[in-house]
Amino acid sequence: MKAGAAEVRLELPVGIPLMGYGARQGVAQAVHDPLHTRALYLESGGRALLVQLEVCLLAVSQARALRERIARRTGLAPQEVWIAATHTHSGPETGIGAVLAGEAPPAWVEPILDAAVEAAGWAVRRAARARIGLGSARAAIGRNRREPGGTVDPEVVVLRVDGAGGTPRAIAFVHGTHPTVLGHENLEYSADWPAAAAATVRAAFPSALPIFLLGAHADVDPRTRGLQDLAQTGQSLGAGFEACAALGRELGLAVAESAARIETRDDLEVRALGRSVALPVHGAGDGEDARRERLARRAAEAARALGLDPAEPVRVARLLALERERTEGLPAEERRERISRVRLFVRDRTAERVAGGLRPDVLVQLLRIGSAAWLGLPAEATAEVGLAWKAGRAPGSALLSNVGGWLRYLPHPDRFRAPAGEQHYEVLMSTFEPGAALALLAAGEALALA
Repeated sequence: MKAGAAEVRLELPVGIPLMGYGARQGVAQAVHDPLHTRALYLESGGRALLVQLEVCLLAVSQARALRERIARRTGLAPQEVWIAATHTHSGPETGIGAVLAGEAPPAWVEPILDAAVEAAGWAVRRAARARIGLGSARAAIGRNRREPGGTVDPEVVVLRVDGAGGTPRAIAFVHGTHPTVLGHENLEYSADWPAAAAATVRAAFPSALPIFLLGAHADVDPRTRGLQDLAQTGQSLGAGFEACAALGRELGLAVAESAARIETRDDLEVRALGRSVALPVHGAGDGEDARRERLARRAAEAARALGLDPAEPVRVARLLALERERTEGLPAEERRERISRVRLFVRDRTAERVAGGLRPDVLVQLLRIGSAAWLGLPAEATAEVGLAWKAGRAPGSALLSNVGGWLRYLPHPDRFRAPAGEQHYEVLMSTFEPGAALALLAAGEALALA
């Protein structure tokens, strides 16, 4: 068994937009905690290279190009390379909008991707004899943002990587809570609570590189936030750096305690696999005529919700610009219903562009570590989806979100059928029809059995 790890700091200029909140005004003004890209290489029977970037999101095409660059640089197969964004909402704009429009991203994006290639290369070059082991911890830093007492997964999956002599070299940890303690008012670069978690792990294991990987988190916010509701404004205000550090330390201590108990070994097989699954975007499952009729109906409903003439052509940008103005002051139930009609049209209208087609091929990646199975998906999976993956699997198994890019949210089919489900942000921000999560889990299961 061999392993190698590396990190490269992202040298980011101030004065560029931060990514993650539509309500944010202003550009980056300072660095609170430096952002990095980190890489972990594992080789034992097979090979895998996990590359983490402390950014909010990458487009699928960006992640694909980066994966191919790293594969060429390292000699690995593309499916052996995982590109994972941590989803901090206090990181740099990565140009997704421009990329989806077929335009070049801003100039500051390329150095970020170059840094990831550099970290990946160093991790592979530093590979040396190693031992690895898996464990888990519990951390109650998150809460379901949709309903009181709703589903959360408090588990933190911990991967410890030692040198041949037993000295810790890397500690990777997977957990499903949004890195959004900091809100839209923050204008400083930060990895959010994972920065404090990583610092806590590093303090306990000074020789080890801490690497945070985002789990199934789509409907789980830090417990510093309240329930999310379309009818309320100001919901993306944050709790500040002190709360951010406290939650990070809490989870970091749990990771460190777990890592201290893990017994590493040098005979666990590592194997990385991938396969693509064709998924229909919203409205595409019943044919083109039905999709066009549905879009026309959604457009008319959105127009009426904002007091516009449904016979006139309606543009997404205008709807979103008028949404708050035309609904503010209405009773909460009415406002929620009207906004949801606007967002349903926007969701369906933009799904093809976000996905790159009406029935795109979606990459599913699987990493076997001994008997455990990590599933990587290019979307924000809800806690229910993550728990469905882990059910009945070996300890140490996990689902990782935003691996290979971002195709918006991936709710469990039950969320689409829930009362007022079409007024929930996760459903309104999904790209694919309700069966998508189960289709991707089934593809992961097939890879696990391969």
